Amino acid sequence: MNTLTIIALVLLTTMLVTFSVLLPVAIVFNVRAGEKYRQGLAEKVNRLRLGKMLAALGVDIDIYLNSERSLEIQQHIDRCAACGNTAECDDKLAKQDIDPDHIGFCNNEASLREIAKK
Repeated sequence: MNTLTIIALVLLTTMLVTFSVLLPVAIVFNVRAGEKYRQGLAEKVNRLRLGKMLAALGVDIDIYLNSERSLEIQQHIDRCAACGNTAECDDKLAKQDIDPDHIGFCNNEASLREIAKK
């Protein structure tokens, strides 16, 4: 082997080792960032009536947070925060067992029906 081949082999080996080390580090970083983001969503859901509504519909919040797309969860949060039917919502939530077919007062009605049926 000539000098150029050895240099190329050393460079490729260095790049491969670097890639092999950095890839798992990047994966772990992204998993932790995703968990932290989901925790923030969980806190928002639980601060609003949305968390109580999910529980009343029999939806496990952890499963909800891990099965729904984060964009959809954020839309649910935004709709719940902007809701003007809080009195009716509180009245229905006080009963703890809500029929998904009778949540016409909720801004997330269509989405929550689908989620409750899963």
